[in-house]
Amino acid sequence: MLFMMRTTVVIALLPVLTSADALQDAWASAIVSFFGASLLIAVIAGLGVRFPDLTIVEYAQKLIGKWPGKAVCLIIMWAFLVIAATDTRIYSEALVIGFLTETPIPFIIFSMVITGSVAAYSGLEVIGRSADLLFPIFVVMIVVSLAFTIPDAITMGSNLEPVLARGIGPVLRGSIISTVVIAQYLCLTMILPATNQPKKALGTALWALAGSTVVLVLVTLAVTAILGPDHGSRVVFPFFSMVRAIYISVFLERVEMLALFAWGFGVFIGVSVFMYCGSRALAQVLGLDDYRPLIGPLAVIWGTFSVHSYQNLFQLRTFFQPKIGGPYVLSWILVPMGILWAAYGIRRLVGGKPDEE
Repeated sequence: MLFMMRTTVVIALLPVLTSADALQDAWASAIVSFFGASLLIAVIAGLGVRFPDLTIVEYAQKLIGKWPGKAVCLIIMWAFLVIAATDTRIYSEALVIGFLTETPIPFIIFSMVITGSVAAYSGLEVIGRSADLLFPIFVVMIVVSLAFTIPDAITMGSNLEPVLARGIGPVLRGSIISTVVIAQYLCLTMILPATNQPKKALGTALWALAGSTVVLVLVTLAVTAILGPDHGSRVVFPFFSMVRAIYISVFLERVEMLALFAWGFGVFIGVSVFMYCGSRALAQVLGLDDYRPLIGPLAVIWGTFSVHSYQNLFQLRTFFQPKIGGPYVLSWILVPMGILWAAYGIRRLVGGKPDEE
């Protein structure tokens, strides 16, 4: 599930965003992002491992008090809203631009939100089983899409040279966005208590990150080699443009549909998870026993926010620029988790273990 959620971002915009600054060294940015994202995962999931039976709303109140704890969790809930709305909007834009040119974006967005709402209403187990069912199909579609690009990527491999010609600076800047989008894993703060082995969640998340990083490196190498570093940095959806450019035979065309379907599966899982986490977190903040009555109103808010938060695709891409999206998205992780980690550390120093068992 975590692998699918992160890989959907990989096959959407990240290759163009990393290439925009790192150019032919974008693959190196993808590798560097793994280490930064690993640290952020430890920050996100570390407290959950120490409080395996509590969500972030519950252990935040235990660490810093009832109302301050709820206030801190509002940042996490805002992150759920923005991430789900943004993922939905990006996928809707891709469908409209490449395939459903006459279909209104709001129709696509609300169709996806309704589907995710049904899954969220059914519970986390249903979402997990859906991910288990779709995962093999998801992987096969990604692998097949990449396999078709291998001959052309080898032929045009000179586009990957020279390596590190402009130094390490562009590589580090290019890794910012692919690092901070690990904010998707904030969902761990809500779903850990529902897992069979919460204390192994950190390792599972790191393995999912490693797998998605491999995909990101391969996609970035292929995009840069086939489209070139300059053209690849200007294309809106580089992975789809690259796959569409691959000519196999007159009998096998529109191979990019494989990647599009894989992306759609990942977006469905992501929207379902964030809707579940957001509604459950809000229910706990409000003191409700059941989160399901909140799904309907939240679905309307989610869909409306997705439609109106970005005027067009170019504004959406601007949000993902390192100077804009980097600090903003990073604050979703560092501000709430920094406060809670500080409170945890103080309680450890003052009075021993803060009742984490």
